[in-house]
Amino acid sequence: MGLFDEAARTWDLKLPRVETARKVGEVILSSVPVSKGWRVLDFGAGTGLLTFFLAPHVSEIVALDTSTGMIEVLREKVEKLGARNVKPLQGSYGDFKFEAPFDLIVSSMSVHHVKDVEGLFRWFSSNLKRGGYVAIADLLKEDGTFHSDNTGVYHFGFDREEFESYMVSAGIESVSFNIVHSIEKNGREYPIFLSVGQKV
Repeated sequence: MGLFDEAARTWDLKLPRVETARKVGEVILSSVPVSKGWRVLDFGAGTGLLTFFLAPHVSEIVALDTSTGMIEVLREKVEKLGARNVKPLQGSYGDFKFEAPFDLIVSSMSVHHVKDVEGLFRWFSSNLKRGGYVAIADLLKEDGTFHSDNTGVYHFGFDREEFESYMVSAGIESVSFNIVHSIEKNGREYPIFLSVGQKV
């Protein structure tokens, strides 16, 4: 995760990243019946762009990321903003089994960095309340040109059928799949989808 550690300090300076997190956050709030009493997990939280957007709307949000550098920046933001309901957590998803399940698990632009997506969704399901939601944003299938360096990139985006099959295999029923944003790069547009599911 060296690339992310190095990039952490300047991560929020790239406006398309900030805009993507804001747009994803807005659509999550309009697509899922988020409640002030909910506990939420943000998977691959990075510096917390999506975490802090959602934090005022929920009781607690655990921000999980493998990158030490990203979590350091996120912790500094928590201190600066006094965001007591944001809980930074550094490590790989496989390291954790939470005592209390979550009402909602979110993620933005992180799942394409996970090799075993089917295993990830099983882990999501095991840490989700029955009736709880997942809301995952990522790249629609692309040709591998989105990243200038594909180190640590295991999937060049996803198509709808593939992504929803990961959910279904983990006992999560698809609720919606919509293109919610796009990122302009390399003289072209890369669509970003939001896939929402509910544990059955």
